[in-house]
Amino acid sequence: MTEPVQKQANGVTVHSPRLLRGVQVVLVVLFALTLPAGAVAVFGADADRASTADTVALVFFGLLVAILTTPWWPIGPTGRSRFARIQSMCFIWFGITYATHLSWELIWLLFHEQIGASPDQAWAYPWWMYIDGGDARYATAGATLVTQEFLSVLNGLVGATGLVIWWRSKGRSALSVLLLMSTAVVHIYSTTLYFGSEVLDGYPNVDTSSFADFWIKFWLLNGLWLAMPWLVLYWGYRTLTRERGLLVAS
Repeated sequence: MTEPVQKQANGVTVHSPRLLRGVQVVLVVLFALTLPAGAVAVFGADADRASTADTVALVFFGLLVAILTTPWWPIGPTGRSRFARIQSMCFIWFGITYATHLSWELIWLLFHEQIGASPDQAWAYPWWMYIDGGDARYATAGATLVTQEFLSVLNGLVGATGLVIWWRSKGRSALSVLLLMSTAVVHIYSTTLYFGSEVLDGYPNVDTSSFADFWIKFWLLNGLWLAMPWLVLYWGYRTLTRERGLLVAS
């Protein structure tokens, strides 16, 4: 007999972890399919290119926020501490950001010239959905942006290494925490440079007249890489100094 969605414990309803995990899996699958679905809509169903990109951006951002906040949803196991929920949120973030670095950004880094030269190709549309209005710098691939993306890919490798060490040590390695915290520092630096260089130049590469392009694609989506690192640093500090007390040095 399978585990029930809910069970009674001393008269208190306790939610099964399976319900939350199931919801998270569904959200992650939808999240992963968003960009390919946009390409299929435009090149397979002749949908409008601009409106499809705007819709994909809204859905993509909504799913991203939904996935990140699932540890706080009332369908999860009850009795979890605030710190435990923050830790779950951070590890969801690790999965999202490192996967982004080692997929979307890595492929762009390796093939940015081909992507920039292929605005009307279905295979390149997952990048052009962002380039169109969101940031034209990804079409021209200047030296600063290429360097930033190289740093992001390297950051993803460092973070993935930190996760492997964390899992192998069963969450008892100070080194893994320090590696994960270091990626947060790089995110803060890189995202600040990304925003600052465009803002100070007067938004020459962003369509400021479009709500989806300006607020969703450029500010909100990228802004998560400026906001979430602070939560990661808080988690890391608590883990090292209070929750685990540097139980393992490496």
